Amino acid sequence: MPHSPLITSRSLLLALAMLLAQGVGAEDAVPPGTPAKPPASRLSPPEIVKPVVPGKSELAESAFHKLDATGKGYVTLEDTSGLEGFEQAFRVADTGHTGKLDFDQFKKAWAQYSGYRDKQ
Repeated sequence: MPHSPLITSRSLLLALAMLLAQGVGAEDAVPPGTPAKPPASRLSPPEIVKPVVPGKSELAESAFHKLDATGKGYVTLEDTSGLEGFEQAFRVADTGHTGKLDFDQFKKAWAQYSGYRDKQ
């Protein structure tokens, strides 16, 4: 007598339940012939994105986007470390003392640093 799909499905569920009860997780159930994953310690680290140092002649928007290389929406003092003499302008613009400048704060610092005010 052929097996009905219901019995087969029930048998598979029972087998899965037994495996889970024995501590065999889904990550252990790899089809034969599947290449093994390398251990987490051998995976390469995520790529580190370093900011590009803008020139003083650039507009604030361009400079901000270069310094905020990951698109987080703000720049830190560390992000601006390549701008010699920018630290003072950064500290003045960081009115909340958060260690971060959003774009509006950065525009003020950039104007002080570069001597150039954007038309906006």
